Amino acid sequence: MDNWFLEKLAALPGLITGLAREKRELGDNALRAVSHALNETFIYYRNIELGKDRDFEIEAQLAKYWSAAAIPMRHVDSEFAEICEYKSQYWIQPERWSKQKIKEFRIGLHDVQEHYRRLLRKQSFVNKINKNTLP
Repeated sequence: MDNWFLEKLAALPGLITGLAREKRELGDNALRAVSHALNETFIYYRNIELGKDRDFEIEAQLAKYWSAAAIPMRHVDSEFAEICEYKSQYWIQPERWSKQKIKEFRIGLHDVQEHYRRLLRKQSFVNKINKNTLP
């Protein structure tokens, strides 16, 4: 009985390290997906500002990027995951979203970018702690 307990206790640091690594990877994947959606959205807006026509195919792709970002984000920040999903809904039919509705659902691009940056700083801090305190 004592040997079994000691073996399980000895395995504990490895399990903790594995869980911390897994959580860090989930966070990084979520942030990577949002970063991709943000960048593609900013590029689309830049192209519109440069005189290109509205592109429904790109808008459909942006809807998919934001929806894909919402999925892993639910493990990091469920509120922000919901915002990403609303952003996806926006790109399905942007003309149906008034400025007031965009503000109400907090999906303005710069608001979303700021939320992403806060999470990025938080995730960096968590990663530093995990790397410095775990075996």
